[in-house]
Amino acid sequence: MDYQEFYIETGRLLYAIAMADGEIQEDEKSKMLNLVRDTLRKLENSVDAFGTSNAFYTEFELERLIDFNVESEESFNSFIDYLELNISEITPDLKAIIISMAEEVAEAWDGVVAEENLYLNRLKEALK
Repeated sequence: MDYQEFYIETGRLLYAIAMADGEIQEDEKSKMLNLVRDTLRKLENSVDAFGTSNAFYTEFELERLIDFNVESEESFNSFIDYLELNISEITPDLKAIIISMAEEVAEAWDGVVAEENLYLNRLKEALK
């Protein structure tokens, strides 16, 4: 598995969930950054050429998407396209972690809204 690509795409997924209602709340941004540090970082042992944990590519991508105010649908579809090409490399445990992280971001501010719920349902279907 190309770990950098996986973590970039994970950033796109988390961003799409947070941006589903049209803006990213501070609670959602904080939750995403905490997930990188507390969840992804613990999963990842590989590093890039500079010794940076590949898990931080999720954070780099989140910041890029926020800076450029990318549409949530575009970001979500990128993750789904990635899944379709790499589903055989995504273990059941990793699938559960992906779903859990997406749900945590959706719940981070004012509960799960309809737009976030649509993405969550599409994600779960894609991970079956």
